[in-house]
Amino acid sequence: MRLFLFISFVLLIFSQCAKKPNYSKIPQIEYKSFYRISNDSANLTIKFFDGDGDIGGGPNGEGNFFIVYYFWNASTNKYEVFKNTTFYQDSIDARTFPAPSNTYKNSPISGEISILMSPYRADDSIKKFKYSIFIKDNAGNKSNLIQTPDLYAP
Repeated sequence: MRLFLFISFVLLIFSQCAKKPNYSKIPQIEYKSFYRISNDSANLTIKFFDGDGDIGGGPNGEGNFFIVYYFWNASTNKYEVFKNTTFYQDSIDARTFPAPSNTYKNSPISGEISILMSPYRADDSIKKFKYSIFIKDNAGNKSNLIQTPDLYAP
């Protein structure tokens, strides 16, 4: 019984000494996946890391997840920014993802953000496209800019 209590006490001490991750207060993101749900909708998922947990919700109702849409122009053999305000305003789609629980404020936090993209392309004739993405935290810090790999639609 004494050995069990001693081992339990030692495990408790070591579990209290676990280091918190050391993330920057400027959010960092990584591309995770793009999953097509139907012909006109898809889920875009990124991973995020933030040192002070002030992420999500967006101050003053402004967006905090920003997407620039590119399509492959076969006649020029290069990607071009899609500039049709009926699809994305000002070539940047600003969306808002919700804030995590208040228990994460002022603490390092990481996780995933999934955004429903509907539509995920301007029209059915676009078969090859990609996105550039960045997020902002509530202090206005802009994350790194990432780009998806080439994405294809049927």
